[in-house]
Amino acid sequence: MQAKRAGLPLKWLLSVSFINSFGFDFLWPLASVYIHEQLGQDMVTVGWVLFLNAILQMLGALLAGRLFDKYQPRTLFRGGTIAMIFFLALLVFWHAWPAFPILLSATGFLFGWLTALINSYGTRVYSHDGRFVFNMLYFIANFGMAFGTALVGFIYGFGVQWLFIAALVLYIIMLTVAWRFLGMEFPKVEHTENKAYKHSSMMPVWNLIIIYTLVMALVVLHTAYVQWQGNLSVYMSSVLSLPLWQYSLLWTINGVLIGVFQLIINVLNVSANRKTMIAQILFGLGLFGLAFLVLPFAKTFAVFAIAMAITTLGETIAFPMVPVLVNEITPMDLKGRYQGVLSAAPSLGRAIGPVAGGALIEMAGYQVLFDTAAVMSFVALAGVLIMMLIGFRKTAKF
Repeated sequence: MQAKRAGLPLKWLLSVSFINSFGFDFLWPLASVYIHEQLGQDMVTVGWVLFLNAILQMLGALLAGRLFDKYQPRTLFRGGTIAMIFFLALLVFWHAWPAFPILLSATGFLFGWLTALINSYGTRVYSHDGRFVFNMLYFIANFGMAFGTALVGFIYGFGVQWLFIAALVLYIIMLTVAWRFLGMEFPKVEHTENKAYKHSSMMPVWNLIIIYTLVMALVVLHTAYVQWQGNLSVYMSSVLSLPLWQYSLLWTINGVLIGVFQLIINVLNVSANRKTMIAQILFGLGLFGLAFLVLPFAKTFAVFAIAMAITTLGETIAFPMVPVLVNEITPMDLKGRYQGVLSAAPSLGRAIGPVAGGALIEMAGYQVLFDTAAVMSFVALAGVLIMMLIGFRKTAKF
């Protein structure tokens, strides 16, 4: 039995996606700077704190994705939001060492949980084409991230507790919106739409290979991408002595460009078929690697802005197409599971990235870090290209 074709209202799903991303980005971007400069921990310790946070994000996403297919999503979403509010309230009063990393990790688990549920909810929106839905979810989440990161440096100047208060207020608003507008029930899906594959054990082999190739590519790319969100803030402020507001401004540029690029993509309808979606993914991965080749030459804000623009174009072209492609080759009763896996992949990259990045910085410096990130991006590109050429035509479509 399929879910009711009325589906979920997209505008309210986009609203909670924006608030979730906006609120959590009061915690994540300056965690490295706060732990290193205010709590007096070295960069290796910073890396391990971010590693634990991201691992718990991954676990939260995987668990929520699996539960989405079995239980009512509204209960899962409300419970996760209430728990997030509880831990943020604790952070307002306890944010010294070691309370800060412990509570930050708890919020990381819940952020992964909520993000996976939001992406899984996207498979239940029937008022728009799936490609439009996931493009908009990606755009609005990144817009929230850029908006939050742009404000975080300013608010941080008044005291770190104000970041936690701001996040707390946002998640209270999100709970109100979700409680009122995301309360519809979905009938349990008993079997897949494709009669040939009724059970998860009969999932077509090449569907699984393509899905996990994309998952591994996301892990690799986010291992590199997280250097922008963590180690680069320390590099710009401590090594190059650039003001922190310039780092925040990079994320404002990121948010504006995501909006511009998404508008162009939607107007041109460049993701109209699967071949162009695959081409977008491959081209975006190439741009990702190119941006890291620019970073070693960045000594001024202008060059960092150019590298950010290239990165933004790459992620805007590639990242939204991955859940779309997976959605189209995943049966209805497994959509939550694999959207959860996709949501977990960036978290695993964010877990590996700070530890590996911190170690590379300590051993060889930032030049080697940037070169390694570029190589990783091009390796991910090669892996996806090879698997798509060999196996995509063999996948079953749902």
